[in-house]
Amino acid sequence: MRTLEQLKIEERETRRKLIADTARELFSQKQFREVTVREIAKAAGVSVGTIYNHYSGLGELFLDVFLESAQEITRLMDKAIEDESPESFRRFCRAYVNYLNDNMTFFQMMSLFILEGGLYGEAVDKLNHSMRSLMDRIETALRKAGIQKDTRASAHALFSALNGIMISYARYPGRTPEEIRQHSLRLTDKIAATFESGSHSYSENIDPQR
Repeated sequence: MRTLEQLKIEERETRRKLIADTARELFSQKQFREVTVREIAKAAGVSVGTIYNHYSGLGELFLDVFLESAQEITRLMDKAIEDESPESFRRFCRAYVNYLNDNMTFFQMMSLFILEGGLYGEAVDKLNHSMRSLMDRIETALRKAGIQKDTRASAHALFSALNGIMISYARYPGRTPEEIRQHSLRLTDKIAATFESGSHSYSENIDPQR
């Protein structure tokens, strides 16, 4: 039988999740920096004070929403890693870019935290843990693609290249969302092919018969 303290903890976590889910929905409708605490409170059916009882400010709430999305993308990565087809690496890269196209708030928040900082203490630890999880998946995918040397650095390079696509074209003027997606995926395929060809070149360089 659960104690009163356990019930209080569960209630608190449920309310915190309600606030985060509501914020995430609002973030998907407009730029997340434009969303106010008052808007989130109204949409969630709670008071502004209730939000501040659970979050020290919007920065902490942003991080909570980001971490939830990070869990989603790592699950997609895990599924892509399980693919044993010859095109598994390309599909892995595509899964990542498709997720960013479908979840621009996640990409914008990740860029904000990385480029502008502003996180401290436990928040930094949470962000670092999340980013390490992403990098672990990318490193695993690279190893499956045949890259065995400097895999962590290669993972960082691939992460930078795929994010670079979004930085360059995600909001390109005069293009529809679908045109942007298709162009992003074409570039993703080229990046994937470049990394795969690099793995073959490395194998050739260490061929004992040569």
